[in-house]
Amino acid sequence: MDSCLNLPLPVFNRRLYSKIIHLKVIKAAITIIALLVLSAIFIFPANADSFSAKNTGQGFSSITQDFASSLSNPALLTQYDSKDDIFFSFNLGGMGSDQFDVIDTAEEIANDLDSLANDINLQQTSSNDQKTQTSAIVNNLKSIDDKVVNIRNGINFQLIIPTRLLTFGLFTNQYGRIGGLINYDDGDQKLLEEAIELQHLNLDDLQSTANGIGYSVAEGGVMLGYQAINTQDYEINIGTKIKYQRVDLFYNQLNVSNFDDNEFELDNEKYLTDKNAANIDLGLYIAWGEKRQWRAAVVTNNIISQEVHHRESDLIFKLETTTAIGFSYQNDWLTLSTDFDLIDREHFIALKPSKYASIGAEFHITEHSQLRVGLRNDLNGVDGDLYTLGLGFSPWDILTIDLAAFAGNNDTIGAAIQFGLKV
Repeated sequence: MDSCLNLPLPVFNRRLYSKIIHLKVIKAAITIIALLVLSAIFIFPANADSFSAKNTGQGFSSITQDFASSLSNPALLTQYDSKDDIFFSFNLGGMGSDQFDVIDTAEEIANDLDSLANDINLQQTSSNDQKTQTSAIVNNLKSIDDKVVNIRNGINFQLIIPTRLLTFGLFTNQYGRIGGLINYDDGDQKLLEEAIELQHLNLDDLQSTANGIGYSVAEGGVMLGYQAINTQDYEINIGTKIKYQRVDLFYNQLNVSNFDDNEFELDNEKYLTDKNAANIDLGLYIAWGEKRQWRAAVVTNNIISQEVHHRESDLIFKLETTTAIGFSYQNDWLTLSTDFDLIDREHFIALKPSKYASIGAEFHITEHSQLRVGLRNDLNGVDGDLYTLGLGFSPWDILTIDLAAFAGNNDTIGAAIQFGLKV
């Protein structure tokens, strides 16, 4: 709080001062609300278990696929039997949405403010030139005021080892997303204009801010799959993931003159609050039909829900226990699949959470190549639709390479790549 609070104030000024403090509190609250709103506008599904190029290409449907999707449903481990070799895969993906060029414009504003301060304080240019600079800065600030930019990343690794009794695997997985906005304060235009008249500018006096909020979930552990029943007509498989989990909550607010996109990265320890815990996922997979062409699955992630409280900003993030069901049909040239969330996803408590429905198709172009398309919709109406496209290659049934790309509302674009190898 301002040090002037400790100074004696005339009685007739106390009410005025109280109103000023009240307005500052309201402004801070509005900023927090705006940050919460931007986190609700994220366009990418924050899957609680996997970021797979193969699944992404099929509209993010995953829990009734093959063993390569075991991170989404550990019961799928049973599809990789003891006759197979050890399999490992590596997935990497990301997305971005910067419809209004917020990052580039904010960096330009920070550089222009630094130049303006030097010109004013060192009297290097005329006042008319400085007014022109100020006008450009203010126009840029207004152009990105309350405009959202968001970034999402995901990376994971899995190693699957078949045995006679059961199939097990080891995995590591990290996913996260962060969003930011610029909050322009109308008073900064007057402050800059007065600075030109006084020929003195202190950039710390600016009230416009750059704000960021986000989270990251990192986990690692073991997954187990077991075929409980296998008859001529159907089979029932169960699986579990036992994992150690860390949830990081990110919040940062900077004076707009100090904007630096490196200050809004999820690995910046200065602005993180974290919580560690053990957790469990459960999966069920059923297949039936003459060729096991019909499939259904149920997956529950994060049996132990978690809450992380960022005390500085008073934000609370909740990692929910979620349940999804899936169905699929497969023949020699086509796979159709769909997933539905039954319970809302992880979210900031002050926000409405997302709940997704996904549908996808995979066409077997040749014995070792696949084409995938899909669509994902938010049943709660928080996020927009995403349209996906993917390609898969599996030469000699030893190496697998999967590529995916997607696009959606607010100029959202993203891509993922996955490598797999049997050794």
